[in-house]
Amino acid sequence: MSGTEWAVEKEGETLAKKTLIIGGGIAGITAAQKIAQNGGAALLIEKEGHLGGNFAQLTYTFPVLADAKGIVAREIKTAQELGGIEILLQTTLESCSGEAGNFTVELRTPSGRRTEQVAAIVVAAGFHYMEPTAYTEYAYGRSAKVVTSLEFERMAAEGRLPQGQVRVVFVHCVGSRDKAKGYRYCSKICCSYSAKHAIMLKQANPEAKAYVFYIDIRALGKGYEEFIREAMEKYNVRYIRGRVAKVIESGDKLLVRAEDSLIGNPVEVEADLVVLASAMEPPQGSRDLAGILGIATDEYGFFREAEANVRPCHSSKEGVFLAGSCTQPMEIAAAVGMGGLAASEALILSR
Repeated sequence: MSGTEWAVEKEGETLAKKTLIIGGGIAGITAAQKIAQNGGAALLIEKEGHLGGNFAQLTYTFPVLADAKGIVAREIKTAQELGGIEILLQTTLESCSGEAGNFTVELRTPSGRRTEQVAAIVVAAGFHYMEPTAYTEYAYGRSAKVVTSLEFERMAAEGRLPQGQVRVVFVHCVGSRDKAKGYRYCSKICCSYSAKHAIMLKQANPEAKAYVFYIDIRALGKGYEEFIREAMEKYNVRYIRGRVAKVIESGDKLLVRAEDSLIGNPVEVEADLVVLASAMEPPQGSRDLAGILGIATDEYGFFREAEANVRPCHSSKEGVFLAGSCTQPMEIAAAVGMGGLAASEALILSR
């Protein structure tokens, strides 16, 4: 339906009845679905040429190893088939004015500018994986055998995981919990997705040896501790407590140097591939988008909740709601839950 169809007359003025959703990842898709399933109308915009966000780049989920691409495809199909959802790809927000219940937004679309009246706005802009270029000691960018977790996902999807009697080292907290070069915060999911990657490696190549260097294990939530235990006990992934100091190119191999902090001794592992668990950081352009909407961000650029404990989906501006990992690092299930919560709040304004 068009913007003019989703409006209502009240005391001589036309009030919007549609919700604008910014971001076509799993949180934004969920919000759009819930609004449409409850009789509302959603305009879902995505700056890229496809839906799915970061979720669409995964091979498997965790702590249950389900087909990530299949899940994303199903949720996109549901959104596309539901009445009441309009999807605009390669579209960005250019301006926003008005107030809760009656915002005027201007969009830049492939076919030109478009103005809409919307009752509420849900920001579901996702997150960005940090490029670990500052960590020159890890040889990222110099050696093709040093990759990020996201690049490892692509290797797995394309059937390019190393075969035979190889050694693969997974390095936690690259950019997270690091005041010097990265961010002070924990990216929350790295412990679990590194375990997932180690399991994926062992399933694809049982002859491989997998090593995980960690500061400590943070695996909160149902099934997460058990998932990491499964990597250790079923797949014989070796966990070494200590921060990696350096990755050295040595012929066709890599030497990973660290200290085992449990026994206080230096350790060196010869590797064929090193995988860096780089930090989850705010979506690119988050502060610019916050300026357009008139909402607050935190010191890092994540969108700030009005009251994180009891109103986690409320931004600092009435009528603008938040969903998913644009507020903080979080796992898929939490992003889905937040998308549904933001949808319920938006529906209140659009009825």
